[in-house]
Amino acid sequence: MLFNSYQFIFLFLPVALAGYEAASRVHYRAVVLWLGFISLVFYGWWQPSLLILLVGSITLNYLAAALISRRIPNRIRPGTWLFAAIVLNLLVLGYYKYFIPTANFFSTSFGLSKHWADVVLPLGISFFTFTQIAFLVDLTKGSAEQESFPDYLLFVTFFPHLIAGPILHHREMMPQFKLKRLGLNLSDVTIGGTWFVLGLAKKVLIADTFAGTVFAVFHSRDRLPASVAWVGALAYTIQLYFDFSGYSDMALGLARMFSIDFPLNFNSPAKSASIIEVWQRWHMTLGRYIFTYIYNPVTRWVSERRRRQGKGISRRERAMPRAFLAVVAMPLMLTMFLAGIWHGAGLQFMVFGLLHGIYLCINNAWRQFYRRPASAREESSGFGARIKKAATIGSVFCCMVISLVFFRADSVAHAASILAAMFGLWAKSGPGAADWMSIINMHRALPEVLLGLAIMWGLPNTQQILTKFKPSLQKTAWNQEGVSRLLLWSPSTGWALAVGLLFFMVLVELQQPSTFLYFQF
Repeated sequence: MLFNSYQFIFLFLPVALAGYEAASRVHYRAVVLWLGFISLVFYGWWQPSLLILLVGSITLNYLAAALISRRIPNRIRPGTWLFAAIVLNLLVLGYYKYFIPTANFFSTSFGLSKHWADVVLPLGISFFTFTQIAFLVDLTKGSAEQESFPDYLLFVTFFPHLIAGPILHHREMMPQFKLKRLGLNLSDVTIGGTWFVLGLAKKVLIADTFAGTVFAVFHSRDRLPASVAWVGALAYTIQLYFDFSGYSDMALGLARMFSIDFPLNFNSPAKSASIIEVWQRWHMTLGRYIFTYIYNPVTRWVSERRRRQGKGISRRERAMPRAFLAVVAMPLMLTMFLAGIWHGAGLQFMVFGLLHGIYLCINNAWRQFYRRPASAREESSGFGARIKKAATIGSVFCCMVISLVFFRADSVAHAASILAAMFGLWAKSGPGAADWMSIINMHRALPEVLLGLAIMWGLPNTQQILTKFKPSLQKTAWNQEGVSRLLLWSPSTGWALAVGLLFFMVLVELQQPSTFLYFQF
């Protein structure tokens, strides 16, 4: 079921809220049971048979947690159970997400006639798999506790995050699920509803607008002019940006309607002044996950290995090029490689991850080896500083655009052809039919791209608009700097009319809802 559909807005959500209110009048534990049940209904609406996979995954991981925590008495070390559970989780994920595409890739590469039939990719399989792996890892380390099955089921399946995140951490969510619920809170419903509508508008009124241009450019096999290729790449960047930003807003808004706070997952990454900052702002919970459970353990392992070999691991010693490569660059490249294939089985996703690994290595090397003069550090304001900051943000954004070409392309070769067109590496032999159609479409596409960039860079994000009302678990992840008081939401008649008008505009455009781009990951 899609958040941006009539059936969700006018059927599922009212029933979920009404059931929440009724359950809270019975017993606070009934709320947990109701939310778990309605979340399973939400997941099974699209294809009920996939509930077997979801419930089976939850049951097996809960059993593994009981074995690790010794609730089921056994003599096997917790680490052994953890290893077995991780392998089983990854085998299931690998079958659905990677086995068939990989088998067909090798079949095509070696000229074999065998073609494996595609299997349906269960929605959110990456999210609910890695959420449970993190819980088992923390349980083994003693930083988590075994929960009751209804609490655990709700933690994994709570419908606002189940399909495309944010990736929740048990320390953030379990205490909230254990609170005694006293029914719907009008303030939370109002704030959450506003947040939901703003996210819905991003998806329907902005992101979906670029779908036609993106499809035309990325499905063309003609040699496009550089201007058309750039417009297509920028259009996809804006489409993905507002599609995922909109989903994140809707997820946090829906959770808030049930008086549950989610961690922030999207914080204007286009305004980042470095690639490191991009990963702190885009899909923030994924970044937190991969650096907590992949990068940090690998870095600790490398550092410990160097220590045993008598090699230095201090900050000064890590400034040596060889130590930097071992302690910083290698863990980063491994982490981003895994982040790339997390998004898909194609080689283009591997290239996407490795490209961001290179970006991050360069960024970290710059911070490690370059020392600005004192005079330059003191010059932090003024027109020149603003121009420099704008140029830095623009260059970082261009790096994002280039990497996302691999994200959207069907293959590495296809991505390379788009990039070749963007940088004018193809000499045009004359305007063909595809070129003329692209030039005609430019009259509409170019203003849309410019408007999208203006919204991206010029307007505050949703959490800044709602900053007075604690819009997420992070208390310092947003600010009001540079935000006009007129754009700060308040429970007023003016804002009610504005949000109502926005909601009406969305409903008019919602006749053919489109899926969220992150559903494929």
